[in-house]
Amino acid sequence: MTPAIASRKTLTRTRLIGFIAMGFCAVGYVGFALALGAGKMEYLPMTQAAIIAAVAAVVGEVGLWVGAGCLGLTLFKKRKALFDKVMGRKPAASDV
Repeated sequence: MTPAIASRKTLTRTRLIGFIAMGFCAVGYVGFALALGAGKMEYLPMTQAAIIAAVAAVVGEVGLWVGAGCLGLTLFKKRKALFDKVMGRKPAASDV
């Protein structure tokens, strides 16, 4: 008998790092937009807002690349494992 609700996938370390990095990506880009908005509305001097926005944009960009790399790596590993299973190949020694 199959359960009505599917069990949750376990978060591997790579997936966890990927999701946390994507969180940093979102926070960085939102900080970038808010800093530029604060500069445009003259809550902050534009030079200070531009510096804060640049730092936040770098955080967002690093989060994007790390998150995409980690989550893409997990997809690649799953696809490789599926192909190995379908083709009847034994997994590599590093995958065990």
